[in-house]
Amino acid sequence: MLPPSHIAYTWLALSMAQEYLSVAPEADYRLIALAAVGPDLVDKPLAWAYFYKRYKAAVLFAHTLLTQLGVLWWTVGRAPRLWVYTLAFLGHVLLDRIWYFPNTFYWPLRGWRFHVWGKQGSEQPAIGRAYWVTFTRRRELWIWELGGLLALLWFVGRHQLYRPRLLWKFILTGRLKRGGD
Repeated sequence: MLPPSHIAYTWLALSMAQEYLSVAPEADYRLIALAAVGPDLVDKPLAWAYFYKRYKAAVLFAHTLLTQLGVLWWTVGRAPRLWVYTLAFLGHVLLDRIWYFPNTFYWPLRGWRFHVWGKQGSEQPAIGRAYWVTFTRRRELWIWELGGLLALLWFVGRHQLYRPRLLWKFILTGRLKRGGD
């Protein structure tokens, strides 16, 4: 899944949870966006710097069950106030449906290798070509990306972020205008 879709789905889910379940009213949507793409922010630079040459993969450690459980354990034990950001981080793996790639998800329980995407390897160094090949061979991915676009449009519409004043407030504060604001 592409980063904008990760962010859009996560923002919409948080927005609805805030409205209907009154959870995490203090959440900063800018940090939520970073957390939603967090596993890629960890793995892609590692792949670029070293691990792609060795494993031919760019979905590495941050996408593993071991890391996900570790982040959850750390949040519960040491930083419970960060739970909403942890859920955004964990949601990345859920949206990637990474359990379909057991060499990565269950690493190192299934060995020291990560899932290799296609004959050429994963997304590094020719990331554009890798995405092109992936999206032309697996057309169902377009549905997920279209869903991400619709989630973003719904989020923008629900919070009237097409209005420059509200958009600017959202960008500067990371918070949405609520009924009492």
